[in-house]
Order: sequence, then C-alpha cells, then structure tokens
Amino acid sequence: MTTQRPQFPLVDALLFTPTESADGSIGICTNTTAPGQVYNDIGEKNRADVAVLGPLIVSRDGTERMILNALAHPSLRYLILFSEESLTFAPSTNLLLALMYGLDESRSGNFINKGQAASAHFPNLSKAILDLFREHITVLPLYMSQHEASSDVVADYLAWLAPRVDPAVHAFLVKVSGKQKKYFDVLNELIALVAALPTSAKPAVPLDPQDFQHLQPPLLTIANDASPIPVPFRASIEENLLRLDIALGKESYFICGEDDFRIEYSLMKFLGERKRELSPLQQLLIGAELNRVNVERMNNLSAEPFTIPSEVVGATEILLEPTVALVPDQEYYYKVGLKDDGVSVMCMAFDICEEVFELRSPGALSIFKWLSEKNRFQNYEMDILHRMDVGGQIGRAAIAAKFGYSFIQDFSSIFKVNKEVLPLVTADSDTFLDVHRSLLLKTYTEGISEEHGDERKGLSRTATVLAIYRDASRALAQMPAIYQQGEQSTEEMREAYKTQLLRLDHDGDYSYGERTRVHFGFDQLDATVEALGKDPSRVVIIQRYDTTTDMGLSTDPDTGRMVSTHDPCLTHDILFVGDGKLHALHIARAHNLPNAYPENIFGLYDAYDSSVRERLGLASGDFYMLSSRGNILLLVEEQRVRKIIAEPSKPVGEVDRSSGPHLLGENVRSRSDAAGVSQFTAPLVRVAECAHPFFARLAAFEGVDTIERAVSYLEKKGSSHNNPILGTHQPGKTDAQGEHLAFFQANVFGGKLWATVVFANHVPQREADLELICALATRYADRLAVPLGSANIFYVNA
Repeated sequence: MTTQRPQFPLVDALLFTPTESADGSIGICTNTTAPGQVYNDIGEKNRADVAVLGPLIVSRDGTERMILNALAHPSLRYLILFSEESLTFAPSTNLLLALMYGLDESRSGNFINKGQAASAHFPNLSKAILDLFREHITVLPLYMSQHEASSDVVADYLAWLAPRVDPAVHAFLVKVSGKQKKYFDVLNELIALVAALPTSAKPAVPLDPQDFQHLQPPLLTIANDASPIPVPFRASIEENLLRLDIALGKESYFICGEDDFRIEYSLMKFLGERKRELSPLQQLLIGAELNRVNVERMNNLSAEPFTIPSEVVGATEILLEPTVALVPDQEYYYKVGLKDDGVSVMCMAFDICEEVFELRSPGALSIFKWLSEKNRFQNYEMDILHRMDVGGQIGRAAIAAKFGYSFIQDFSSIFKVNKEVLPLVTADSDTFLDVHRSLLLKTYTEGISEEHGDERKGLSRTATVLAIYRDASRALAQMPAIYQQGEQSTEEMREAYKTQLLRLDHDGDYSYGERTRVHFGFDQLDATVEALGKDPSRVVIIQRYDTTTDMGLSTDPDTGRMVSTHDPCLTHDILFVGDGKLHALHIARAHNLPNAYPENIFGLYDAYDSSVRERLGLASGDFYMLSSRGNILLLVEEQRVRKIIAEPSKPVGEVDRSSGPHLLGENVRSRSDAAGVSQFTAPLVRVAECAHPFFARLAAFEGVDTIERAVSYLEKKGSSHNNPILGTHQPGKTDAQGEHLAFFQANVFGGKLWATVVFANHVPQREADLELICALATRYADRLAVPLGSANIFYVNA
C-alpha cells in the first residue's frame, strides 16, 4: 500500500480534464450527456473550479473507475452527479445506495445493499476503497432519473448527507431535488456554492494496486506462433452465406447462416454433451474461422487461415435455432482489443480474489493456445458457445491488426480508420429505422475520424450524409420504440417537437418555428403553399439561415473573449411537386446523427412537409435529408450507435425512385429532363477568377460580401468548426422559386477543404457550375492555407 500521490487518472477512463482548471476541487459525472456539452454550458466564472468531467453509463466498471480516479486526483473533493442517468443501470442511484448502505457482505461479488436496476455491484473494488471514497469525496446528487426508486433514494441520501456537508449546499440540494428537470442554471448555482466553501490540501489517499487489478490488470506478453493447427472442420462461404462443415467421429454435419453467432449457438444446442468431442482449442478455432471467412465476405480481404482445415463435406444439415437465449458465463469474461499493433485480451474474473491479466501478442494463435491450456471458462451448458465467441473476437481482432483495420468487440465488421477523406454516404429505404441504421453504420465505419471542432466533445466520426425516405407517409408513419426517451412515448415526442417547430416565438437565440414563420417578416409556410398552388413547375425554398447576420463574431465586454452567434443547424427545406406528390430535400449544415436526428426528421415531416402537402391536396412523396457534416461523438455516443446498428429492421421493398438522386457525369447516360434530385461529385481545382453571376451575387449580397464574411469567420474561429454557409436567396427579398445557389458550405477535414453545394431551379451546367464552386473553394483554401479536396453538388428541380 502506498500513501504517495498516485498518478491521475489512475485507471483508463473517458475523461475531459480542462487544463485551466487542473487544481479545481469539483468533478462532474455527466451520466449520459457528453462532458464537452456540459462544460460548454458552465459559466466562465465557474470553470476554474471544475477539474474533471466524465460520462457514466453503468454501475459496474464505469462507477468503479470514477471512484478510483476521484481518489487519485490531487485536488478533487466534490463529485456532482448531473444530467440524466441510464435507466437500465441507474449508476448514480446505485452509487448513493453504496455510500449509505455499503456492500452486502453475505454475497460474493460486492453487491450493493438495496441495489437497483442491472449490475448493482462493484465486482472489481474492495470494501476498503469504497470506504476511502466515502471519507474523502463528497457526492452531490443533481441528476435526473426515470428509475422508480431514484427519487426516494435521493431523499434518503440527502438526509444521510446533512451532517456531512455545508448547510447552504444541503439546503440548495433539498430545494432542487423535487424538480423533474434540472438544467445548467442549477448546475452553475451549485458549482458557485461549492467553490465558495473553505478549502484545504487534499491528503494522499492510500491505495493498494491489488485492490483494483481487475480494472488495470498486469500485462503478459507472449511470443507469436503463426503455425496453423489441424482441425476436423472447415469454414467457407456458400452463396454468400457462412458455412461450417464438421466431422465428429464417423459422422459429418454442415450448418449455414448469415450470422456467425447464431451458427455457433445452433451448433451448441445441436451438440449437447457431444461438445466434449471438440477440445477447448478446437472450440476457440471454430469461432476464429467463422469470423475469418465472414471478414473476407464483408471486407473483401483474403486472410490466412488459423487452421489446417479438414476436407470434410457435411452429410447432415444442422438447422439454425429460431431464437437465441444466451446464458452468460458467471465466472469469467474477456475484453478483446488492439494495442501496440497487436491483439490485447484482458482475461477477467467476477471474483475479485481471482487472478486477472492482460495478454498481448502480435497474432492470435499463441493466445488461443494459452487460453485453451488455462481453460478459464465456467463449466456449464454454454461454455462451448463462450469459447467460440471469444475465439471469434480474437480472430477478428488479429485480422484487423494485420491489415491495419479498426476492431471493436462485439461489432460484426472491421473497418479502416479514415483520417483523410470526408466521404459522402447515402442511405435509401422505405422505413426510418432501416435508413437510420444504414447511415449510422456507414458513418461509423467510413466517416473521417478527427477531433471535433469543439475540442471538449472529443473524437468524432463525420461524413456528408444523404438519407432518402421513400414514400415519406409510410417510411415515417411510426417512430420506432427504440427512440423513446424516458416516460414520454414516441407519439408524444413527435407531437411535442411538431409544436416546437411551429411556434412563432423563441426563448433563446432562435427557434426553428420562429425562423420559418416570423424572422424574415412573413410566414414561409403560407408563402410556400401559395407559390406551389400557383406554379408547381418550380421548386420552393424555405430558408431559416440568415446569411447576413448568422455566424457572426463579437467580443464579450465583460470577459474580453470572442463569442459567436448561436445559429440554426436545420437551414433549408426545398419542396417540389412531381407526379402529384410533394417531395422535399431538407438541409442541415451540421447534424448529430445518433441523438438529434430522429426528432429532426419526424419533426420536419410533421410540422412542415405534411402541413404544406395537406393544404395543397397532394400525395406524399420522398423525403431527402442532406446533412453537410453529420457526426457521431465517439466519446459518449458509440454505445448508442452500436445498439441501433444491431436493431433488426425490415429490408427495403419495391419503391419508386423516380425522384432521384440521378447521377450526372460525362460517362453517365444523359436524361431528357432535370426533374427531381440530381448529383455528382468532382475534385476541386484552383480557379482564381470567376464571371458566374452567382459569384458576384455572393460578393455583394444585400450590401454584404458574404464570401469574405465567411472566410474571415473561419480564420478567427477555426476552420474545423460548424462552418458558415453561403446562398443567393434572401427570404422576402428574392423569389423563393427563382434560380439559386441555395446552399454552399466549405468544411476542413483531414487537412483539406471539402464543399457541399445545392442548386435550386437551376438546370445542371457541369462545367460552369464546377468553375463557380472551385472559385469559391479557392478563396477559402488560400486564406485558410489548406489544399483542395472535392465537392458534392446537388440539383433540385421540379
């Protein structure tokens, strides 16, 4: 045991630690909210006191790391539990229960007395560490919860806390505890109260590494063994399905399927006690080989086998099980990843008295042999399934390491980390869930990985995303239950957001309703109905972005810091009529894909498209959503993304794609008309001068050089921020059915400049249009000192 100051963080965790407040006394558990988002809303005068922020999703592991790192921090004395906790695990509620009632000594596994929800235990911590945490860290509950027991737990905890905390702080917590919603104003008030308390130096907390070895296990490096192993089976691809042929004694079998885990589960159920005819090593290798051929199928790779396969051709088919009912190993679990260009396998145990360790090796075979010899698997019905699954994870990780791909445990595919190109990804289906799954998967696996422009939000994965919901009335008929938030049903969510999008006022910088219906001096929804009623042969632009005032910079007179305006992200709706249907292309200059996205899609359809369509008596057409920079914040959204990707959805049926998107290009068969949505992508090249009338309009837009304004903004603010947009339309001053460059945004990713462009009522003129885009991009690139990338150019015509 040591009483020397331990290094912070003591164990790996997802933390945001502002350098300017390293000596602060307050940590904030942000629960399911991004730490950077919380920090952004902490007032300037309070930031010096906030040393650490971090999310918390589950009680086990996440809370354990939070406890250890809070003890190790040199100055942290208070921990504020903020935001909304995970309903499934209720980690904040369980922490309060652990502080009040301790651990249940009658059960192994460090279960929390009176624990709630799932994983209500701290299996990797000793009672001594929990006692130290209770002694040295004061926990202040300011979180929201949907768990039925949480309000009573908070009330009991505040009574328990009363003699342990300053009376003013306690009175404040009691006052706000009854509020259903606790926003940032309450958080700032609590920080100010705590920061005003007398402080003293925090003593070094005695910690024994053996008490947290399960969270940071000792490392064991083992030499690589690349010699393949003879086995009585072979894995292959047949008609794009996975196939396993296996010999057992004098009999042979085969099984086929789309999913490797279902094949493994079905094989386990079929074998029963005959599983013992396969050694632990062979069981591990079945999973490895199934995953190897699956990776080859999904990633178009050719990976060396881990085995010398049998030539067996199965005679009897093993049928797939219709349902999978997994019983997990209650003694051991494994965490598989990539470290130091090789495979990392953390061999963990639920019993904290049992040895744990981390294996590292350049390849998988030596790890397979080591695991089979130790055989750290519970002896129960599904031990063969556990071995096959672990073997598959390790095999897939080894292939990812060899070919330079990324690997995530339990994620079915490996993928390259893209750090150079901002891609255009397209998702097209007739159900919301199918589109959302597809765009998340493509953005997650193909998007460019880079620190978010707001560095507090951490690493993000970004793409330009075009989503197409065919026959919107059917695709958006129902919001799936997976998107429900708290007690509010998805139907209630839709109705609330529709109301918000139609409001005429705002209580902050803007509301989408106010921008749509009031900001420019008239109701653009009414004007759109009138315009399309008179002339359905031309598209109509609804615009919420104000090019002359939005994305503005000023200096705060109190702090001297540069501040920027808070502007709408959903910038345009472009509506057009075709074949008696109302179609729409909506544009977002920036879009959070996992969280804000569903409400945005259903809200735009319910509030704007449907109201216009019904008033015009038109049928429902297609709904396009163009997100110029759609992003996933990996720090806090990765688990949600993987959950949505794993959701089953109905495959797309027969749909009408006549509205587009139609590909344009020199080597593409030309069309007789330009109706609908058309698109092409082209590299950007330097163009110093441009005589295009749209260029002149942007340089003298309502008396403002908007090109210079946008470039200057990026020079001052930073080129990786949510960038300004340009356009030739100004609602109320130009014709919403006129010929326009409706949207131009330049984004810097991977050290290059990329552009997203939308024209409306403009017949495609590839050469002239590309010259205009290149001239605009050149102005940006020269001033920002970055090379040119490419542009995605869209046209919307009726």
